[in-house]
Amino acid sequence: MGKREYEALIILAVILLSAILGIRILPSFIGTTAYQNIFKPLFWFALSVYIWKQPRVRFKGKLKLHKYILIWSAICGIVYMAIFFAGGFMDGIGASPYSRSITGMLVNVLSFGSVIVMMEWVRNYIINKVKKKYLIQFSILVVIIFTFYRLNLRILMSVENWQQVIRYVGEYAGPEIALNILMAYMVYIGGERPAIIYMALTNLPIWISPLLPNLRWITKAFIGIMSPVIFFIMLRQIYKKQAKEVKIREQKSEKPTSWIAVSVFSIALIWFAVGVFPIYPVVILTGSMQPAIDPGDIVLLQRTDGQNLKVGEIIQYWTGEIFIVHRIISIDQATGRYQTKGDSNSAPDSVLVGPEQIKGKLISVIPKVGKLSIWLRRDYEYPEEQVEF
Repeated sequence: MGKREYEALIILAVILLSAILGIRILPSFIGTTAYQNIFKPLFWFALSVYIWKQPRVRFKGKLKLHKYILIWSAICGIVYMAIFFAGGFMDGIGASPYSRSITGMLVNVLSFGSVIVMMEWVRNYIINKVKKKYLIQFSILVVIIFTFYRLNLRILMSVENWQQVIRYVGEYAGPEIALNILMAYMVYIGGERPAIIYMALTNLPIWISPLLPNLRWITKAFIGIMSPVIFFIMLRQIYKKQAKEVKIREQKSEKPTSWIAVSVFSIALIWFAVGVFPIYPVVILTGSMQPAIDPGDIVLLQRTDGQNLKVGEIIQYWTGEIFIVHRIISIDQATGRYQTKGDSNSAPDSVLVGPEQIKGKLISVIPKVGKLSIWLRRDYEYPEEQVEF
């Protein structure tokens, strides 16, 4: 690596240090409001001033296509917001959490908006500064560090189980990674302007609108991941075609549908893991169902309303504190409630289970796959199950 690459590494290291200090230290020391509205803009302003004093870097896209790129970045931003607000018709509309006063909106636009503009300025400098042979490595570093900077890591630090981790990835980390990949490509082919246009169009309406979509996290994951991925694939194909950088044969071999299919599959996998679909997975933590089910096995459960279950079926039910997976050993015909018992327990569960408590019934067992999940939770204390020995 040469001088340009080491300079880019130093800038990235400074951004990473700022992100680490911003998790707890700086907000605690100067206050959250001062950190968001004063420190962040000043930090990125300082980086921007430094970059302004350096020789200008030029984006790698063809100059004759620059206006074309700007138009398409605006189209992508408008389409994203149309999809975002359309999601509100499915999940509902709620009041905006942002300040509705003129002063509050100005503060949001100036503080948050200035940070966005300067971040894209810095992103453009780093990606277009390095030599072409280091482009992929530095693009990956930029995506990782900028994602790390923009994420609310305090939410991640508060998660207690793997379902919450997956939800965090789907709702926050996944969309942020996808967005940063798109921004990296935009600054590469068009400089900071197309990235700023896209970010302005996708953030300004949120800051000033009195009503916003109240999206479920799975909807946020789908829109937040799929939209940037599709925009990236679309921009890449359109630009390469307009710039005539690929032959017709190569265009045919690069099928965008395969990328889109992988993205859809990844989101569907996240939804499956957290129980969005009628069939969902659960990691077994205890040995109360041995030998049929061992700790670390994953069971596949089918959602049920708790009606018309049979003796011998294995169910998952809610005690009021935790979910338990036990077998039905008898049914109280008078009340329709179920007597359950762990196969390895010496006595039945002390409380009958009502249909309203039952979430799912067993359809399959996948041995050993959940061992890693148990290892990750080894320091977490679980409530004692209500079973008698």
